[in-house]
Amino acid sequence: MDDGVSVDDLLEKVKLFLTSHNTISIASVHEKEVSAASVFYVSDINLKIYFLSFDKTLHSQHIFQNRNIAGTINKDVEDWTDIKGLQIKGHAEKLDDHQREEILNQYKEKFKYINQILDAPKNSNEQKIAQQFQAISVFIFTPNSFRLIDNSLGFGKKMELAHSGGVWKRTN
Repeated sequence: MDDGVSVDDLLEKVKLFLTSHNTISIASVHEKEVSAASVFYVSDINLKIYFLSFDKTLHSQHIFQNRNIAGTINKDVEDWTDIKGLQIKGHAEKLDDHQREEILNQYKEKFKYINQILDAPKNSNEQKIAQQFQAISVFIFTPNSFRLIDNSLGFGKKMELAHSGGVWKRTN
């Protein structure tokens, strides 16, 4: 573990990774049924991740039954030395209505094109998106562990954090 990266430095790397990407693949499970879905997200300074989904989707139904989920964030690359990614474990839940508006505003700030769709949809597809945006649920993904993969530092280089006792700690 003596790679010279402190917990604070690693937390900053995770925050930077979260803010510089916009799509997370989340995995959920209920009983023997698994589900994975890629969704846009916003994150906050406390490393919480917020995503939108409809209550009827399979992954939402799983979350209602089993809050434990996992996620990955990465960018497609063509060379294994360029692989950088974030693996996340934690739990998710649907936000209540009074928290929903604040997150939707953050979402509109990050994804500027949504404002145009909401204010002046250009076609029936955009009208449908605008209508659905008003009814969609907001979920919060609260991580309890992160694994940052960075092959530019060496094949399979992993730096891990776990949240325990109210603090983040290195686990490798």
